[in-house]
Amino acid sequence: MLFSEEINTFLAVVRSGSLLQAAEIVSTTQSTVSYRIQSLERRIGHPLLRRSRGARGISLTSEGERFLDIAERWKMLEVEAEQLQANQVRHLAVGSVDAVAINVLPPFVAALCDETPPVRLHMESSRYFQLANRVASGHLDVAFTLTPSEHVDLVSGKIRDYPMLVVYSASGMAPLPEALDMTDLDPSREIHLPWSPQFDLWRVRRGFSRYVNWVEKAHMLAPMLRNGAWAIVPSFLTMPLAKETGCTIHRIALNPPDPLSLFMILRKQSSDATARQRQLIGMGLAALK
Repeated sequence: MLFSEEINTFLAVVRSGSLLQAAEIVSTTQSTVSYRIQSLERRIGHPLLRRSRGARGISLTSEGERFLDIAERWKMLEVEAEQLQANQVRHLAVGSVDAVAINVLPPFVAALCDETPPVRLHMESSRYFQLANRVASGHLDVAFTLTPSEHVDLVSGKIRDYPMLVVYSASGMAPLPEALDMTDLDPSREIHLPWSPQFDLWRVRRGFSRYVNWVEKAHMLAPMLRNGAWAIVPSFLTMPLAKETGCTIHRIALNPPDPLSLFMILRKQSSDATARQRQLIGMGLAALK
């Protein structure tokens, strides 16, 4: 008898090419991944993966290649079996990066919670690459990120762009103009957030220092935004920050960074079950317009 967790772990290893990344996909430890693969190989009676010291990545044996087709067909049957209940209970598993979950998605969630009958929601937040892996493995129906996924089994659709603006916490000096020249700001008081590789490249081209205050996630910004500190953020963050900190909001007059894009990540394959999920996603997205 084949166990679901062993097959799902095998597929995660094949898709990621790494025991460590597979452990993140199936939310377990690397040692547990190794144990499940070994258990599966004992059941099949053949080694499925090639492991060699110093080799980069993992490859399939000939038996592993044949078993991969069986595992993928088994996974599709499992998904279809799980969706039998969906005819009576509508459900949606949604992932998002923190800044979007807190500041963009509340209307999306509210719209689905107000449905009759209610939609059963599973919500989680994480880094964009972890969310993409969760969608690829079937643990999430959709993920909202600020970076598109390059996973071969996923498709990324842009939902909208958000202009990048300056939020500034006054320190008793004269008010700044609504449209700023970046020389109006003290570069030592910048708080940097790594919004995207394109944004980081823009900073380098504009000559901004690497030696500034730095925060990893947007919800950590507000306590530091004081006494002349400033940051460049997407427009969806400006009003919450202004309400919480009293900061002022400014455009960048010359050569601003490109807008930050919000992406929706979905699996490529389609079925009756995924069509129902995507209908729910469309209902939620309508509330964001």
